[in-house]
Amino acid sequence: MASNRSVRRAQEPVTYTCDLCDSEDGVRWYCNDCRENLCDRCKEIHTRGRKTKNDDVVSIGKATRQGDKPLSEVCKLHLGKLCDMFCSDCNELICSICLSKNHKQHNWNLFEDELFVKKEHFKEHMTTLADKIAHFKNETSERHRVNKTFKDNIDTTRKEVNSQRTKLKAEVDYIAEAVLAELSSLEKEESLLYKKDIQRSEKNIEELTRLLEKAEVTDTSSVSIFETSLRKTLPLYDVKMKHISPKQPSFVTGSINRVPLTKMLGKLHHENQYEKTDINNKHVQRLSEFTVSQQNRIFGICPVDDSQVWCGHRDSKTGLLSGHDHHGRDNRHTYEPF
Repeated sequence: MASNRSVRRAQEPVTYTCDLCDSEDGVRWYCNDCRENLCDRCKEIHTRGRKTKNDDVVSIGKATRQGDKPLSEVCKLHLGKLCDMFCSDCNELICSICLSKNHKQHNWNLFEDELFVKKEHFKEHMTTLADKIAHFKNETSERHRVNKTFKDNIDTTRKEVNSQRTKLKAEVDYIAEAVLAELSSLEKEESLLYKKDIQRSEKNIEELTRLLEKAEVTDTSSVSIFETSLRKTLPLYDVKMKHISPKQPSFVTGSINRVPLTKMLGKLHHENQYEKTDINNKHVQRLSEFTVSQQNRIFGICPVDDSQVWCGHRDSKTGLLSGHDHHGRDNRHTYEPF
């Protein structure tokens, strides 16, 4: 509560002085533009003046400011009394009569003193707001920097991947070209052998055809001589000798093994992007706590209902893990793999 001195100050009668004629009679008006108190007579002159006729002249109780000092409101319950006190319990402006009747046991203060306290609190809030704005600006700036660094790293890694892919393609092309060159060499060798075998066969056909034609025109007296010649000549054309055909080449397709290919290309290493966050919210309730070994690290959790979740483990096994139910019962030891 305020002191007795403050009470006496609050109970003093309210008087205003006209800023134009210094009269204290009928001072019921205030010009918000000129920031002046006006009596009835000066108000009439003020509203007829060429430069002031459009000014905002209001009842002095509705004035917003008097110089740099706020004006107290006129009490709506007790005419002629200003609400120059503030009741903290009721959070409202009151006059001295209101204080004596309804707010005597409440926590109250003079309007000017309360306004000073409010201003100090407001300054503190302004400082807090400015600090928070600066914090989030710094946080935003840092996030922009991290994002740019991240993108730059992605671009660099992408170039490395493409470079490695080009090298691997070049090696594959080199191996494929070597196989194709070997096929061309085999084809050329077979072509030469084929040509040589055809020429030999055609020569034998030609020579044997001539012998056959000669045998057909040989007379009886020369048969014995020709027969003797054939015994020496025919063995040279052995048809029982088997011709060895060239072995047909075959291409055994290799299997695509991604493991060595991945090792040759390279592997992307990156840390887990998700961090543990402490949640302080009355709407969030921890159902259960559990730990797993490194070998059985959980890589996926899918809620089933309010008390159970499906968990995927590193060894590709999944199971149903239960936590506290709605009634707080501890079921965290229940685990049923399927």
